[in-house]
Amino acid sequence: MPRLPTLSLSILVPVSIFILYLGLVCGEYVYEHAEINEQLASRQSEQIQKDLFRMRHVVESSMLTQDYERLEQEVALVSTDQNMMVYVILDAESKIRFANHIIWRESNATNVLEGYSASLHRSVITSNKLYLKVNFDRLSIQVYYPLNSNSNSNYSYSNSVELIYLEYDIANTLAEAVDSLLKRFMEVWGIGALLLSLFCVMLHYLLIRPITQLSLAAKNIDSPDFNTDIICSSTELINLRDYLNQVNGRLCRSKKRLNDAEQRWLFAVEGARNGIWDWCIATGDVFVSDRWKDILGYKPYELDNDYSVWESRLHRDDKAQVLNTLQNYINNQHEYYESVHRLRHKDGRYIWILDRGKIVEWDESGQPLRIIGTITDVSGDVKNQHITNEKQNNNGLTDLINREVLADELYDLQVFSRKTGQFSALLMINLDNLKLINDALGRQLGDRLLMQIAARLSGTFSSAGLVARLGADEFVILAKNFGHDIDQANKRALALASEVRQLIGRSFTISDQHLSISARIGLVIFDGIESLEPQILLARVDSALEQAKDSRSNGCAIYQAELDKDQIQPFKLQNELKLAIDNRQMSLMYQPVVDQAGQLNSVEVLMRWYHPQHGYISPRKFIAAAELSDCIFELELWALDQVCDLIKQLQQQNEIVPLMSLNVSSRHFHQEHYANVIINRINKAQISPKLFQFELAEDVFVVNAKVATSKIAELQRYGVNIAMDNFGGGSCAVHLLQGVGFSQVKLAAVYLEDIEFNPEIFNIATAVVEFATNLNFPVVAKQVENKQQLNLLTHAKCTWFQGYIISRPLNQDDIIQLIKTQLSLSVVR
Repeated sequence: MPRLPTLSLSILVPVSIFILYLGLVCGEYVYEHAEINEQLASRQSEQIQKDLFRMRHVVESSMLTQDYERLEQEVALVSTDQNMMVYVILDAESKIRFANHIIWRESNATNVLEGYSASLHRSVITSNKLYLKVNFDRLSIQVYYPLNSNSNSNYSYSNSVELIYLEYDIANTLAEAVDSLLKRFMEVWGIGALLLSLFCVMLHYLLIRPITQLSLAAKNIDSPDFNTDIICSSTELINLRDYLNQVNGRLCRSKKRLNDAEQRWLFAVEGARNGIWDWCIATGDVFVSDRWKDILGYKPYELDNDYSVWESRLHRDDKAQVLNTLQNYINNQHEYYESVHRLRHKDGRYIWILDRGKIVEWDESGQPLRIIGTITDVSGDVKNQHITNEKQNNNGLTDLINREVLADELYDLQVFSRKTGQFSALLMINLDNLKLINDALGRQLGDRLLMQIAARLSGTFSSAGLVARLGADEFVILAKNFGHDIDQANKRALALASEVRQLIGRSFTISDQHLSISARIGLVIFDGIESLEPQILLARVDSALEQAKDSRSNGCAIYQAELDKDQIQPFKLQNELKLAIDNRQMSLMYQPVVDQAGQLNSVEVLMRWYHPQHGYISPRKFIAAAELSDCIFELELWALDQVCDLIKQLQQQNEIVPLMSLNVSSRHFHQEHYANVIINRINKAQISPKLFQFELAEDVFVVNAKVATSKIAELQRYGVNIAMDNFGGGSCAVHLLQGVGFSQVKLAAVYLEDIEFNPEIFNIATAVVEFATNLNFPVVAKQVENKQQLNLLTHAKCTWFQGYIISRPLNQDDIIQLIKTQLSLSVVR
């Protein structure tokens, strides 16, 4: 498209104003010219009509007295008007009887008068009406005036004269008027042009000149020469000047922030010792920084910027997986690119690196064009986290950190804290469902996951202090420089712990498996003034880790002295659990689940543990401890056997047995022969599987969802009912439930918190219930504690209800009595 020429406002505005003014003046001149012509012709026509009216009386009187001489004198008098071109009196035969030119007398008007029309003559006489026409083309007025206008007169002169015909020249009159008009307009235009010139000069200094100066200032807005000391006379220009000053201020601040951010970025990159790479997907060009080359042992000039520089150095065992992970990220199948793999060093050995990248540019169709990322050498950042040459092909982790080495590090960190006067922290990270992943997917995949977690932690937090793996599913971070104030140190430590949890909480992709894992973190803050044995610090961090299980802690807890009182450590619980069943410390309680009418539908089986020294121990504590070992398998099988005995007892008494609902841990459920073991036990007891319902947690689908779905289908084929606990809690993606039919789902307890005080929670709970109903999942509202909650959940259309407002958990004798009496639980408290 051709570019239009541009003009300065100094030229464009005055020229536009003068063109507009000239157009207005010319238009006014043409309009007034036409008006003057009309007015002059109208006035002259009126005067002619008056003269003709007088002449008619003269003609009548002259014809009555036959005074033709007087008539000739009147016609001669009219001829003295130089503008009178034709003035003749005609008879009925169009013969000229009297004329302003003697030569025309007694001649036929048709022959001597150019403008005369005999037919128009006859028409005027017939209609007895004046005909007057102003002809601006000929600049004349043409008139046909009938004389025999009085038809009732006793005298008629129709045989002598009957019409006056005249042509009057108005050219001179119009010419004089136009000359006068033109002179007047020249004076007005000249004065107007002078005033417009003055206006344009004033406009230039008041508007155009400041705008030009502001434009020049805006052009140099990012230069040191920027200056807006410009005199402005209008509010808009003053605002524009102020806006430019504000933009200049913001631009300066943004440039400073950008420069500061660039410096911080450079410092962060240099401090973390990360290598940068930048890949243009469209062209295949790859830029790698000098640090990237240095990690692999090369000088800056020894490697070209080419894609093959990276791909050719991938270990052959890692190459397929790395390229597949990268391609899946480009195809938008993953939220980010992250991989732990090996690259060939210049000296021929392979080093482990953490490779991360992010798409930063897309084309118009949304296809990625450019990825920027970093690599971090993680081979030696995690102490004792090496992969030996003998086991590299198995991707296994070998050594854990030695407790003595960790003790030395803790001693050194306390000495450092004493010298600097700053607080330090010990963080213990426990991976919640690692055992579940190992059981479901195999130890080899679990080791690979551990390696990625170690690489992710070391690549991010190694600059903060020591990062190491302590146990099968535990890591520790020793961090320092948390400040001199204990409250500030606590806040910083919690912020670090939260960042660690978020880092681990991001999903991992291993062998096309998308794995999610969560972590709990215990923290101990110390200043080194009180020299503590490492064993004491580890015991305290264990105690804090136990406290982190509380939902109110958000997965992070700082050690407090009161946490040690009357508390059994997790490792002690595991040892005690092994003896609890044999010593008959374990028991079962049964909590009814009813419909809106209070009729019993099912019974949830709950485990209880009464310890001879510590009293009743919370199920949340001992079940969590059991899941960390194999005790959970034995506990759940023992509970199944006890329920089988209860069902037999009820059947022997010919009672209707309600659905018995048992909680099943995800670890136990993912055992390879779980379904066969369960069905064999039920069949051995000679009880119908339809009387059992197994409640599964949402995390059963987090690992190997296809296998979990298949196992559920297998149990359902035998007749076992399957329910989901904590439905809507957010641990499981909805699409993973495709094809699974549940006998009931239990609404997550989080929706009952403040439901009677917060309408938004009620609306959300109602939406979750409606969603489950649309999936044909009957909904159980659990942990209902008061009537208001019960009423709200009834309005939310829950199918069944469970909680203390319905009934507390009952022992075996009480549940048998309830089943026998068939009492409506709508009144039981």
